[in-house]
Amino acid sequence: MAAEFSKILSLFSSFYLCKPTQETIRTWKSLLSREESDFVRELRETLDRIDPASEQTLEDLLWEYTRLFIGPYKLPSPPWESVYASPRRLMMQEPSDEVRCFYNEAGLTMNNPDIMPDHVGAELNFLAVLYEKMESDPPKRTYYVQMGERFLNEHLRRWIPRFTYDVEISTESSFYKTLARLTRGLIMDHCDFSRECNAE
Repeated sequence: MAAEFSKILSLFSSFYLCKPTQETIRTWKSLLSREESDFVRELRETLDRIDPASEQTLEDLLWEYTRLFIGPYKLPSPPWESVYASPRRLMMQEPSDEVRCFYNEAGLTMNNPDIMPDHVGAELNFLAVLYEKMESDPPKRTYYVQMGERFLNEHLRRWIPRFTYDVEISTESSFYKTLARLTRGLIMDHCDFSRECNAE
């Protein structure tokens, strides 16, 4: 199960970090077609209804991604934890430094200066890495379990419900509505590092 969660989290990370181009949509469809988990079934069906050969469809989806997560106008759903933790909704606040410390503790560094450490895609990817490390480094499994639970409780579970709600009420895109709702379910209900550890 840890390996399965790692793949799903990595895929969800890419939905937030990557623009929905023809190439990325085809890649997502291919990856989702290999996932047997019932959890991603609805997202797979939603994505299957998107025609990557349609220029208008791609243009509309790309605009929606840009409007929701990039700008240049005021973002209805900023994808950074700092914005939700800051009373003035500012980027690069304390949570950004805190999650960077988690990454460093796990031996990871961020190589892309264009992505903030507390971006939703970066945080989901970090969980994916922790699940992968649980599988690949059994002697340190408990260490990664404890780190994963701390990260969930101290960070993602504190802001993902509000962020995903903002996405849902701000978009007419069935893909992004579904992604937001399933992201919330993934973080609040399905991710459980201690369960993975006890299963061994």
